[in-house]
Amino acid sequence: MGQIELNKAKKAIDGGRVANTYLMVGKADSDVLGSSFELIKFIIKSPYSTLEIPEQQAALQKLKSLTNPDIHYFYPVNTTSEVKTKASSEDFIEKWREIVLKETKIKLTDWYDKIGLGNKQAVINKDEAEKITKLASLKSYEGGVKIFLIWMAEKMNISASNKLLKLLEEPPPKTIFILVCEQENKLLDTIKSRCQKILIRPQIVENQDLKADFEILFLEWVRAAFKVKGKKSAINELVHFAEKVSKKTREEQKSFLIYCSDVIRDSMLYGYRAENKKDSYNSGLDLEKFAPFVHEENILDFYKEIQKGFSDIERNGNPKIIFLDISIKLTRLLHIKPTENV
Repeated sequence: MGQIELNKAKKAIDGGRVANTYLMVGKADSDVLGSSFELIKFIIKSPYSTLEIPEQQAALQKLKSLTNPDIHYFYPVNTTSEVKTKASSEDFIEKWREIVLKETKIKLTDWYDKIGLGNKQAVINKDEAEKITKLASLKSYEGGVKIFLIWMAEKMNISASNKLLKLLEEPPPKTIFILVCEQENKLLDTIKSRCQKILIRPQIVENQDLKADFEILFLEWVRAAFKVKGKKSAINELVHFAEKVSKKTREEQKSFLIYCSDVIRDSMLYGYRAENKKDSYNSGLDLEKFAPFVHEENILDFYKEIQKGFSDIERNGNPKIIFLDISIKLTRLLHIKPTENV
C-alpha cells in the first residue's frame, strides 16, 4: 500500500474507507503515538464502526482512560523484578496507562524506566503475536470494530513477525491493526507491503514570534562566534549563549537547530542567486551580509554539526556542552574562505 498524510487518512475514514492495517511512522517527539490515538478516534466515529452516537461517545470516553475493551495494546516487554517469568503486555497494562495518560511523546527508554527493565532489552515475542491472533478471532465486546495498537512494532522478533504476517494476510472482519514504529526498515517488507503508511513529521516552527526569537538568538550566536578569532575572551559570550539555550526545553532546542539549518540554506541560495528570502528576516539578521560566509567549502560541515547537535539533544545529552561544542566549531567554519574563482 502507499503512503498518505494523517489528514487524508482521517478524511478517508470519515467516509467509511478504512484500511485493515496502518503503519504509523515517526519519532516520539513527533507524537506518533498521539497521532495513532487520533486515528482511533476517527475510526470509532466513522460509519465503519457501525456504532450509534451514544455508543461512539461511550467508546471514546473509555479510550480516554485506555480501558476500551475493544482496543488492545501491545508493546515491548521483558521480565523484571515484579514480573519474573513469561512477561506479556497484559502484565504491564497499568504502567502503560500511567505513562501514556501522562504523556504520549514517550521514548523506548522512558518505557524501560517505567517498567524497571534495567539493562535488559524488551521485545514483542511470538507468544504476544499468538495472543493478538486469538483476540482477533473473537467478537468485539461492544459490537463495533476491534483495534490492535502495536507500539514500537520494530521490536517484534522474527517469530512474532511471521505470526502477525499470517494474520495480516487474512485479517478477520471489523478488525484493524495499527503498527507504530520509529524505524520501519526493521520491519519485514512483507508486513510493510500490507500496511497503509502514515508518516508523522516533527512540527515545524510556524509561530512568527518564535521565529523572531530564534532570529535574534541566531544573530547573537553568530556575532559572538565572529568575535572569538580576534578576541579570545569572547569565548565567554559563547559560554553565556550555551547556558541561555540550555534553559530552553529540548523541543525548543531542536526547533532552534532546525531554524539554524534553514538560515544556512537560505544564505547559500542567496549567495548563489538561486533564491532570495532576505525579506523573511525582520529581526536584525541581514541575509545579504551573512550569505558570503556560507559557501561550498563549509556548508556541508555546517549541516553536519547542526545534525549532530540535533541527534545529541534527542539522546538526552547535556545541552550546555552540546551547544558550546557547536559554537566553537561554528567559529572555525565561519572563517573558512570560499574557493577563488579561476
